Amino acid sequence: MTLEEKAELEAFRKEKERKAAIEAKRKMREDLQELTDEVMGEAFADLEACSEQLKECREEVWSKFGTLLEMRREVNTEAGKTEQNSYTFTTSDGSMRIEMGYNMLDAYMDGVEEGIAKVKKYMNSLAKDEKSQVLVDSILRLLSRDQAGNLKASRVLQLARIAKETGDEEFIEGIDIIQSCYRPVRSKRYIRARRKKSLENGEAEWVDLPLSITEN
Repeated sequence: MTLEEKAELEAFRKEKERKAAIEAKRKMREDLQELTDEVMGEAFADLEACSEQLKECREEVWSKFGTLLEMRREVNTEAGKTEQNSYTFTTSDGSMRIEMGYNMLDAYMDGVEEGIAKVKKYMNSLAKDEKSQVLVDSILRLLSRDQAGNLKASRVLQLARIAKETGDEEFIEGIDIIQSCYRPVRSKRYIRARRKKSLENGEAEWVDLPLSITEN
């Protein structure tokens, strides 16, 4: 066999090995996807069943506490208290606690932009130099939005106090528009459960009962 023939044979062998390696990787990717599909199908079915059970359990707990919640509302009304958004129930021995209710989320109608524009126009008119611009920027940060894109009602109240102190009609009108557009919404109902756990030092602490798949 000549050197040229040996070189051709070696090149042929390497090419064959290269193609075999490519084919092996392709087969591995196919096997991996097949296994992924199989595990995903089983896991998703388990999670759907778990989600449905958690939903049924949540509704059952709300149903069990229905009478207690009504009684709490009546007691609060008779005592002159405003209706609560959340309630806490604790056993007489103080070993178990359940919190349930909903949160109020800040939300505004579209017209809020007109009020924001008026406030910003007034505030920017005060920025005469670098020092005053810093002050204006710090106040305008009260108009920054949260992750949901809404203004924080507590910050708007701060601006309202500032506007009242300035006595500027445009500033006050802008705040009035913002506040008139305020339409808070309820969050989804929640349930939190805690059990008191005794510690080695004789004290105790509340330990959350995991009710989320992301918790330990």
